[in-house]
Amino acid sequence: MSSLNITRLEGWKGVQADLAKLPYLIDKKKFFIAVFRKAGRHVRDAARDFAPIKTGKLKKSIKVFVTGPGRKYGYVTIGVKLKGSEKWEGGAKYAQHIEFGSHGKQANPFMRNGWNSSKGTVKQEMINGAKAIVARAIKGLSKGKRYYELKIK
Repeated sequence: MSSLNITRLEGWKGVQADLAKLPYLIDKKKFFIAVFRKAGRHVRDAARDFAPIKTGKLKKSIKVFVTGPGRKYGYVTIGVKLKGSEKWEGGAKYAQHIEFGSHGKQANPFMRNGWNSSKGTVKQEMINGAKAIVARAIKGLSKGKRYYELKIK
């Protein structure tokens, strides 16, 4: 009995060449920042839900943002971001005292609770974001060509 090869993958060399180019098409720092920023929104929203509301400034000040080192190394920060004047003029500068507690005041963690409640969603969002960016890069490479064609003999 002879063995039959009923399928054949055409264009494999082109696929290999394109896959070799892929790391150079995606800026790693921008890639991570884009994926982390989108996933971080889930933590931000959950933390806002847990934040105590007195004036609303704390809730509004919880953001996903990129700092100088974040741009350099490819990460985002999720937390309380204050403008210069807010730091001293009644803004949400008291956030750390609420999160960790202070002398005579019990902690009321909103960032930790936000993270704990959104971990699963964040993980899935990061996977989906990474897939989307890689798919766009591959689509840009292919420019409409179909490399993967299964042919039946």
